[in-house]
Amino acid sequence: MSLEMMGIMIPILGISVGLAAVIGNIWIKSQQIKLKIAEAQGGAEAAASRVTQAGLEKLRDRVAVLERLITDEDRRLASEIGRLRGGEEARR
Repeated sequence: MSLEMMGIMIPILGISVGLAAVIGNIWIKSQQIKLKIAEAQGGAEAAASRVTQAGLEKLRDRVAVLERLITDEDRRLASEIGRLRGGEEARR
């Protein structure tokens, strides 16, 4: 390789390495931003999941009460209704 060719290749190589560093830095920053967005979405999904689980637990409790009322004997149901009515009249 001649001296003239090396004189041309050195600046080209320097510019190429500089451009590669800039492009690499931009890529790394974009990956960091993507990671932060994914973490934020994961946190929001976890919070939504907790809210959904709490609502589901309330619904399970309600269904359990309804099942007890449906499968209960008539007289027990009637006595409970009477007891509740008596409690309302006592409050008045």
